[in-house]
Amino acid sequence: MTANGPLPTTLVFLNDLSFLPKGSKVRFLGCVTGYSIKTGILSLQHAYPPPPHRTPTAWVDVNLLLSTLKTTDTQRGEWVNVVGYVEGRISNLTLEQRDRKGRPDEIIGVKLQAIMLWSAGDVQVGNYERTLAERKHLQRGIQTPEECENNGT
Repeated sequence: MTANGPLPTTLVFLNDLSFLPKGSKVRFLGCVTGYSIKTGILSLQHAYPPPPHRTPTAWVDVNLLLSTLKTTDTQRGEWVNVVGYVEGRISNLTLEQRDRKGRPDEIIGVKLQAIMLWSAGDVQVGNYERTLAERKHLQRGIQTPEECENNGT
């Protein structure tokens, strides 16, 4: 029996996007780092986990949403929620460079097609990060560091 209807949405950190297969439907939080009026592409970042990890970029196609986007949704520094579909990874090396160097490329970002986007308002990013990390741990059946300390493990 096949199910009809939309795919479920997975709540993820922006840095998780590069690990998801093309076509995955996701929801994530990101900070606007740029917007191209010409292409309708919004670039978002979220430095989680904190450095020294590389901060990937989500290049979000918002052309389907142009009639509902607010100017504040595309302003640098604005935190926005996005629901959309993963379209593919972007690496720092071309196929020719990977073959020549004999090493895998480094994923520097992900392309997405947005189907919904809205301002996160005065989101408390630290609280969001902690809550989502705890949720992910619970979904995996893994104790959070705080639970380990409380349980003496």
